[in-house]
Amino acid sequence: METTLAGGNVIRQMRDAKEQGFKIIMFYVGLGDVRLNIERVALRVKNGGHHIETEDIIRRNVTSMNNLVPHLDLIDQLLVVDNSKADGEIILGADKSGMKYYSNELPEWARMIDLKLQIEYNTRK
Repeated sequence: METTLAGGNVIRQMRDAKEQGFKIIMFYVGLGDVRLNIERVALRVKNGGHHIETEDIIRRNVTSMNNLVPHLDLIDQLLVVDNSKADGEIILGADKSGMKYYSNELPEWARMIDLKLQIEYNTRK
């Protein structure tokens, strides 16, 4: 399913699926600057796509990360994608066996995910 992770419903669905034995695989797509997201929505509208209010884009940008980081333990495999450029780039991966960096330097927005993952892996050791 596709989600902005802006609400609690998807977290509940992930928790329920996990309890039923499903594996959770997530591609988390982020942007370096919320203004880029606002510009992309405007371009989408210009091309006939649907509109999203700027306030909603800004709110979802914050709540998405706030909902992801404390619930990383629900995710069996995570791939973090930086979509700041025209072609998205996988920058970080994590699963039960460890973490893998696909980029020499993580963008600022992805560092909180990295830090939380590092803490989780270090507490397992």
